[in-house]
Amino acid sequence: MDPLSDVISFLELRSYRVGGFEAGGDWSIRFGPYEAIKCYAVTSGACWLAVEGDGEPAFLQQGDCFLLPHGRPFRIASDLALQPDDWQRHFLGAGEGTLVKLNDSRGVTVLGGHFQLAGPQAKMLLGILPPVVRLQSETDRETLRWAFDRMRQELTDLKPGSILIAQQVACMIFVQALRLYLNETKGVGWLFALSDKNVGAAIAAMHREPARHWTVAELALEVGMSRSGFAARFGELVGEGPIEYLTRWRMLLAERSLSRGEPVGAVARSLGYESESGFSTAYKRVMGSTPRHHARMPAVAIGG
Repeated sequence: MDPLSDVISFLELRSYRVGGFEAGGDWSIRFGPYEAIKCYAVTSGACWLAVEGDGEPAFLQQGDCFLLPHGRPFRIASDLALQPDDWQRHFLGAGEGTLVKLNDSRGVTVLGGHFQLAGPQAKMLLGILPPVVRLQSETDRETLRWAFDRMRQELTDLKPGSILIAQQVACMIFVQALRLYLNETKGVGWLFALSDKNVGAAIAAMHREPARHWTVAELALEVGMSRSGFAARFGELVGEGPIEYLTRWRMLLAERSLSRGEPVGAVARSLGYESESGFSTAYKRVMGSTPRHHARMPAVAIGG
């Protein structure tokens, strides 16, 4: 499995709500803070999006997609000068898969879903994303068009299994949106590093064999680079050294195993540690608590 799939699977991404709205005339809606991750697209018409703390509002046209990963308040409107309605006036109590009607006409349609990531380490994925990810190029529109067309079909012509299909399509859209953002944006962090041929290959190797006693020299050889060149490139793109990254990934895997009730010693051995004490020291340094302390903690979900 590739590293992006690895991390998303590790965080147990699931779509827990799909739907959207159709609007005509003059309208403006404000959404307060929330814990969910939201991913939506304008599938017909055009509207404005303003996210708190994100600078200038964006004018979204048919085919544009936006991802809201941090739960900041936002407004979406035909005209941002209008006094906004609170979202609850229109959406509170709307059933799963509902297309809420704002006014009588249908000038604008917005479709998408809300997502949940399991575990307190969701910040590994979300922490490096901006308050809003906008995908507005013609290439982005073309790539996502089929998926949103399929979602709209399922939500407007409800048949047995339509909601489940729409939820699965929404998850695909979320992953595709991340992939498009990755391909178009330069930044520091493991997500951006995946687009680099050599560093991405090294991260894939570590994910493929997390228990292996990797050294920087071995990783450099794996991707055909000199040790010094590889170490510098990895640090530049990821923001930490390869062994630090490997240790952090191991501890995230350990956290998941401990949450499932696996013994500390077995978890340590599965990740290449010869002694439980050495594993415990590394775990506490990275995670801030001992493995036995974490094993007693209940599982946590991010999203809602």
